[in-house]
Amino acid sequence: MSKYLLLAVPVVCLSACFRLYSQLCSLNIATLIHHQAKAPAPPPTISFYKLSLQWPPATCNVGKLNCTPPIPSKFTIHGIWPQDSNDKPIPPYNKINPCTPKIPTPLTKLPEILHPIQENLTSLWPNLIDGNNLTANYKFWEYEWEKHGTCSDFPDDPLTYFNSALYLRDGLNTSLNTIVRVGRGVCKTVQQVAEEVFDILKVYPEIACNKNPNSTQKQLWEIRLCYDRPNSGQPVRTLINCTNILRAVRYCYLHHESMQSLTPLISKQATSYCKSPTRPHRTIRIKNTIIQRGTFPSYPFRLTVNPRNNSLPRPETS
Repeated sequence: MSKYLLLAVPVVCLSACFRLYSQLCSLNIATLIHHQAKAPAPPPTISFYKLSLQWPPATCNVGKLNCTPPIPSKFTIHGIWPQDSNDKPIPPYNKINPCTPKIPTPLTKLPEILHPIQENLTSLWPNLIDGNNLTANYKFWEYEWEKHGTCSDFPDDPLTYFNSALYLRDGLNTSLNTIVRVGRGVCKTVQQVAEEVFDILKVYPEIACNKNPNSTQKQLWEIRLCYDRPNSGQPVRTLINCTNILRAVRYCYLHHESMQSLTPLISKQATSYCKSPTRPHRTIRIKNTIIQRGTFPSYPFRLTVNPRNNSLPRPETS
């Protein structure tokens, strides 16, 4: 009897151990599946860059910003944004799911790093709330760096990141002056502005509008230009067509009006509605897609006058 009892003890122990081992294996597998299910998706890859240039009078008169005079009468930089292949902004740096193996430059080091280009930044990339206040400007630059620069191709090189935008904007002075130069009674459409950009730069931009709260008129707010992603270590330089050339124009619509019925205007006179000369239709191929020039859908808008003197300011040079 004792012999059979002694034989049974190891069998019972072995059975118990096997059950415990099975439970532990099941637990580990369940834990592994749980963690795999919650694993974050890889961060998006940069496809191109978008340089956003704002027209300060239109940015300031909507009431969202308490802009401090004098309001610049030239296009200023809103930002330079890395975009993915779906034309969505690359999210900011996240330690849990980092977009780059490099550690981005902290905000505390920006004043020292950007000091050599501080004057140019103040001129071309001001904080419109108080462009003459260096502290306010740095808050704006720090915001843009944290949101868009930390996951750019220059996460540890903010000088190249900001210098890229300055270089691109500085090279557009003549082009931008041509676009905003309107005479009395002369009107421009969204289509014409886009085609003027194409005629000068050979690429199509995005055009964004906002609404003047003192009227029902939409107004030109931003012109956005797209640039190819540079090779490693190189600055942003090469213009390309914006992938969604009609996307930003949607801000120029009224939700209850059809696109075909809209006749957008840029006018020097605040209450003027005048007709623009018809431009011939031309066809151009963009990334294997045929786009008929002269068919940009858009909403009425104008180039906003400077609120200080109620007249269109002469574009400044930088």
